[in-house]
Amino acid sequence: MVLVAIAVTGCRAASAPQVDAQVFFVRTSSQEIELVAVPRQVSAEIPLAEAVLRELLKGPTAAERRQGLTSLIPEKAAFRSVSVSDAGVARADFSEGLQQGVGGSMRVLGMRQQIEGTLMTISGITSVILSVEGETEGVLQP
Repeated sequence: MVLVAIAVTGCRAASAPQVDAQVFFVRTSSQEIELVAVPRQVSAEIPLAEAVLRELLKGPTAAERRQGLTSLIPEKAAFRSVSVSDAGVARADFSEGLQQGVGGSMRVLGMRQQIEGTLMTISGITSVILSVEGETEGVLQP
């Protein structure tokens, strides 16, 4: 009988490379919405615009929530795609969940500011066009 012993030492999956980024959440009061930049580490293996939008949709951490931060973006909103043109225009497309059941000009403005603010932190992005299911008409309009 032959016994084979295998020792596993120090075997760890290599962690994916990360880059520093910012996403925007909000602190709300009855009269105003304060946009707050929050640092994040995001994957360097996908386009930065995609990485920050995915991170934004995760919402604030438990610690950030304890500090009064929240996201106005509905949980049912799903990111579909993002592209950035050579002219610096980011086009971000979301599922219908982005607008379903959303009312009030203050909330709609806050949602738009969260998405645009997050994308505009990326070097080279100068403007943002939002769409829902590929349509830009009336997206996040109060």
